[in-house]
Amino acid sequence: YIGEPRALIIAPTRELVMQIASDAQNLSKYAGLHIVTLVGGEDYQKQFRALDKRPVDILVATPGRLIDFLQNDHIYLGLIELMVIDEADRMLDMGFIPQVRSIVARTPAKECRQTLLFSATFTPEILELTGRWAMDPVMVEIEPEKVATDTIDQIVYLVTAQDKYKLLYNLIMAQGAEKIIVFNNRRDQVRKLADNLY
Repeated sequence: YIGEPRALIIAPTRELVMQIASDAQNLSKYAGLHIVTLVGGEDYQKQFRALDKRPVDILVATPGRLIDFLQNDHIYLGLIELMVIDEADRMLDMGFIPQVRSIVARTPAKECRQTLLFSATFTPEILELTGRWAMDPVMVEIEPEKVATDTIDQIVYLVTAQDKYKLLYNLIMAQGAEKIIVFNNRRDQVRKLADNLY
């Protein structure tokens, strides 16, 4: 096997994987750790060569691309000492949990590795997975900060996909706001939205 990482971090999106890997590089720049990312939408062979360069200390991956490498026997997870599952609730929502189950099954038994699972919400499904994947799990809850101040009004609009842009445009024009932040979950949609608004 080419890649035999010691630490595995699984995240639901390409952007989050890249952010985590960048932070890991910055935090470990004097430790000489080899950090590799595996994400869809990138050249498979280029990622394969990064695995082949030298022993991998930390592997940061999306579930789908990691499964690709596992199915091709290009990575071996039997030496994992630390496994991090980030945004587990989003992975559940996005339908990645069957892939994550398959990945976890290829790692050492939970008694032989440390497992960290991060989630914004702890649904019964997430708690069940935590019990299955972690040894004597301990839950650390952080008090949510006050998200909205008294000066911010929050409104939810239920609208069809085809009417989203029209509604957004009308809201922006009607409010006359100087600064607006619009969030979107896909980069191509952000570009399209930005092009249409200008």
